[in-house]
Amino acid sequence: MKIISRLVLLAAAVALGCWLWTVLFPSPEKLILKKISRLATTVTFSAGDGNLTRAAKVSNLIGYFATDAEISFNVTGYPPRTLSGRDEIRAAAAGGFASLNTLNVQFLDASVRLGADQQTARVSCTARVNAGDKKDYGVQEMRFQLQKIDGDWLITRAETVQTLQ
Repeated sequence: MKIISRLVLLAAAVALGCWLWTVLFPSPEKLILKKISRLATTVTFSAGDGNLTRAAKVSNLIGYFATDAEISFNVTGYPPRTLSGRDEIRAAAAGGFASLNTLNVQFLDASVRLGADQQTARVSCTARVNAGDKKDYGVQEMRFQLQKIDGDWLITRAETVQTLQ
């Protein structure tokens, strides 16, 4: 009986150790998925958010991108546009945050593919966006390229994926 209780205690200690290891040292995939989720939260704002809150969100948004990042988007009904570098991204985000009443962004079905060097990654997901007072939302496939820079995963390229109409 004493041996069985020790084995159960040992198994519980091993299970706790494994769980603690995954919490303290998450896989790169989990880190990247969490980063993409936080990005969606950062760009989401409501009508009740003041100018200071929106300015803080713009500043936080820039922290997700590498200095030479590029965003390329082509959404139906709007001309294609490419933003290069943090300054252009900051200016576009500030303009969007100022001109829209509300913005709700979700990244759904995100999947991560790590590069062979474990320093780059590609994320594919579906963006669900509800802007302004519209009841409808837009859905767009997105692709992100991330690179591990100074120990942090930063977006180097974000682009919309053209699908069949």
